[in-house]
Amino acid sequence: MKLRTSVSVIAALLLSPVLTPTAFATPAETAQPAQTHTQSEMQNQTLPASFFGGVEQGKKIDYKVLDFVLRTSVLSEGIPQRSTVLEREQRYDIYRSYPLGDHFTALSANRFHYEEYQNNPEMRDVVTQLRQQLSAVPEQTPLNQLSKNEQLAYWLNLYNVTVLDEVIKVYPRKDLATFLLGTSEQPGLLSQKILTVAGVRLSLDDIQFAILPKQFPQQPEVIYGLYQGIIGSPNLPAIAYTGSNVQQQLVKNAAEFINSNRGTLPKGTLGFRVSSFYQRSAAYFPDFQTDLRKHLATYLRLDEQPYLQGSKTILTNLSNYSVTDVYGTLPNTKGHKTAVQVAALPLGPVVARKLTSEQLERYHLLKQRGQTMQASQPSVVAPEKQPAAAI
Repeated sequence: MKLRTSVSVIAALLLSPVLTPTAFATPAETAQPAQTHTQSEMQNQTLPASFFGGVEQGKKIDYKVLDFVLRTSVLSEGIPQRSTVLEREQRYDIYRSYPLGDHFTALSANRFHYEEYQNNPEMRDVVTQLRQQLSAVPEQTPLNQLSKNEQLAYWLNLYNVTVLDEVIKVYPRKDLATFLLGTSEQPGLLSQKILTVAGVRLSLDDIQFAILPKQFPQQPEVIYGLYQGIIGSPNLPAIAYTGSNVQQQLVKNAAEFINSNRGTLPKGTLGFRVSSFYQRSAAYFPDFQTDLRKHLATYLRLDEQPYLQGSKTILTNLSNYSVTDVYGTLPNTKGHKTAVQVAALPLGPVVARKLTSEQLERYHLLKQRGQTMQASQPSVVAPEKQPAAAI
């Protein structure tokens, strides 16, 4: 399965004048050594006044390029289900595209075509340039000249593009736990000062814990816009956030995450279990058990509400740090992980369940014939012109 467009189309868009001139700057950000910080340092960090406040109707940011990259690179999960991975016949074991230990959550989450970006420098450069241009926005237009929704869309897009850029660099690494969170000796990606915005060195944690809660208090839904490259985090959307769609998209992401196995597991002998992502985002739930319970009840499906109400304690012990690639990885003979050769394998369950009904029908037909999914790819469709986000 290939991307739904070519790199030349994406590159042409990036180099063409489709970005709002007042919003994006073109100079590349100078690479600097990553710095780390503790949570107390983050809380005491002085942030520019322009990061806060806003106007009713202000300038807008054109995300046409980012929107096109996401539309062509993200494979959407669809309606969340409570299904789990079932054991397959032995002859298909070598094609497994999920880890055995994650059978509850392996079928969850939107997927990004990391496989396609891995060996294509031009495509990797597109993501890097998007990150640089987004970082440069406040140098041209102070953020407090934007509406609050436009600012929220900006921070979420910058966060997600930065994660994509960094994960692409280490792919096909499968387990991203230590990569994201670090160890006692080595800080993880989330806490490293890898961004420069308006002359201020920032980490992804700064965005999540120092900027968003202050600018958007008592709105825990903002955490569902923070994609971290793993199955156990909120989804990477197939469209860019904008000032006009961000609130609706966050509500959609919240409902999807809470009603999927990677967000909550209401049933079972262990009690009501939720993702460890909530524990890492505890700052958004001051009275953790009470506030989280109330928040989950807002989005949890009705037939599962009794499990939430009947639980004494919410357990934050669901985790899946596997990268959200499309085809997964396979163990080689030495026990290490390596990327799947896309053209060499039949589709795994994660991919097959997301195909259209026509493609799925064709896949089963080919499987009956003992063939793999080596079909010709659909023709590249020229990108539709997307209107700029309206506030």
